[in-house]
Amino acid sequence: MRYSLFLFFLCTSCTYNELITICEPDEQEFFELVQPIIQSNCISCHSQSGGLPPVLETFDDVVDAVKEQSLKYQVTSREMPPYGVDPLSSSEINIIAKWADCE
Repeated sequence: MRYSLFLFFLCTSCTYNELITICEPDEQEFFELVQPIIQSNCISCHSQSGGLPPVLETFDDVVDAVKEQSLKYQVTSREMPPYGVDPLSSSEINIIAKWADCE
């Protein structure tokens, strides 16, 4: 009975999103691994002067893009960089994906 009561309260007091742990991408890994990729491949368009959203100039900008604008999806699906621009290597894509997933 106690177990059933516990499950009832657990299921009714939390939403699905509250049960999923959301990670915070590592700042040191960003500066060592991710930022050089962003600087070389993305910043010319995704900066204040480049004019295309999302802006990817700072660690916080990139974390926001991961959380809100599906940066990982855009990179892993190869939608970014766009056609006509040199594509990211598989290694670069894996670095960004693993960093975004906090691995």
